[in-house]
Amino acid sequence: MTPEAFKLSVVLVTYNHAAFIDAALDSLLMQDFAAPLEVIVADDASSDDTRAIVARRLEAAGRLPFRFLDSSRNLGITRNYQRAFAACRSDYAAILEGDDWWTAPDRLTRMVGFLDAHPECAICAANYEIVSSSAAPGAERVFRVPPDDGVSLHTPANLVVDNVPGNFSSCMYRVSALRTLPPALFDLVAYDWAVNICAARSGPLGFLHTPLSVYRDHGGGQWSRMPPEERLRAQLGIIAQYDALTEHAYHAEFEALAAYLRGQLEAG
Repeated sequence: MTPEAFKLSVVLVTYNHAAFIDAALDSLLMQDFAAPLEVIVADDASSDDTRAIVARRLEAAGRLPFRFLDSSRNLGITRNYQRAFAACRSDYAAILEGDDWWTAPDRLTRMVGFLDAHPECAICAANYEIVSSSAAPGAERVFRVPPDDGVSLHTPANLVVDNVPGNFSSCMYRVSALRTLPPALFDLVAYDWAVNICAARSGPLGFLHTPLSVYRDHGGGQWSRMPPEERLRAQLGIIAQYDALTEHAYHAEFEALAAYLRGQLEAG
């Protein structure tokens, strides 16, 4: 299949996810997406069996073209995403991190349909459930926003104040928007928040309020394992860098966020 024939790239991002990767792969393999897609596996030199599990399962499925990016050395999360984005040979890129999973077989179909119908949007993201390893059995289900059938649009300024998608596994991007990301972004510690702000400069983010994935808060991720106060300090520490990265176009929003975070730290 020629590269230009792919409608969608599924970017599977993994690092030591052997304990979780089967759920992610199950959710990928159940998708009913009918157009041509490719799977790009961006494993960041896992030291466990993640890569072997992915290879075995995708080879056994036999119906999805896939390729592994080089995993001979650890790049770190930002550089790993940089090379994964660059490897996409399609119109759209859906992200699936190896410790999360998608919950609806028509998830990819719905999100591609949204972007096809809304050429003004650079990103489509969807509501998700947050599952914590520390949650008590039978605990109330927690969603990013209250579930409904609505859609909301978010500009870069909105995303500075509140990164509604909250994690990469909830997002699908126009590859053309990913191509506009400033190279300097990848010199920083840049999670989905920075990527979403910058990509949304090409067009707003459409957020589907219907939950279509699960974010697993298991304490093993770089961000989730930080204590709350450390998270606040880390976010506060990168605001000036992100403000400069976006050429101070959202300076007022970044300043308001910094003031809020300082208040949270002072309140203890």
